[in-house]
Amino acid sequence: MCIEPNPASHLALHPVLRRHLLHLGHGSINLRSLQRTDLAGWRTLCGQRRSGCHLACRTDAEVQLFIGIQRSRLQEDNDRLLLGVFDQASHALVDQITVRLQSARGRSAELQRFCQADWGDAQRFAHTLHALCPFLFEQVGLHRVYVMLPPDDSAGLSEVLRAAGFQKEGLLRDHHLGADGWEDRSLHALTASTWRPRQAAMG
Repeated sequence: MCIEPNPASHLALHPVLRRHLLHLGHGSINLRSLQRTDLAGWRTLCGQRRSGCHLACRTDAEVQLFIGIQRSRLQEDNDRLLLGVFDQASHALVDQITVRLQSARGRSAELQRFCQADWGDAQRFAHTLHALCPFLFEQVGLHRVYVMLPPDDSAGLSEVLRAAGFQKEGLLRDHHLGADGWEDRSLHALTASTWRPRQAAMG
C-alpha cells in the first residue's frame, strides 16, 4: 500500500534563537526582544501589574526575568519568546508579550500577556497583533496562533481579535488558577490558512 506524503510535512518551523535581533513595528508600538537593559522599565510594568491585576510580583521575579531573557527562543515545544511592547514616541516599555510554542511539529503557539487577567489597551493590542502575526506566520512558519481571554472580556478585546481574523473556538472551564480560585478562559485562534487570504484581500 502506497501512502501519499503529507504536503505540509516539508514545511519546517524556522526557529527563533536568542541571537536573533527582532524589531517589529505597527502604529504606535514597537516589538523587540527583552534585554537586561530593560530592567528599569520592567520594574515599572511589574508595579502596574501589581495594582491593575491585584497580584504581587514574585520575590524572585527579576531573577526569573533574566532566566527568561537568557532562554528566550522558539525552537522546541514549550519554548518561550519574550517580547517587550514599547511606545514608539516615548520608547517606554508598556507591555510584555510571550509567545509560547505549544507544538513545534504542529506549529502552534499561544500569545500570553504579562498579566493574563487584564490584556490592557485594545488599540495597543490591535497594533501588537498587526506587528506580530506577519512575523509568526511568514517568517517563523507557524500555522496556528491562539489567545485565551477572561470570558467577561471587559476590555472588548474579542472584537480586536475578530477584526484580526481570529475565531472564537470555545470556553475552557476552570482553565486558570487566579487569586480568587479557578477561572474560565475563552479560546480564540487564527490559522495561517485563514490569515493569508485576508492579507491578500487587504492588499
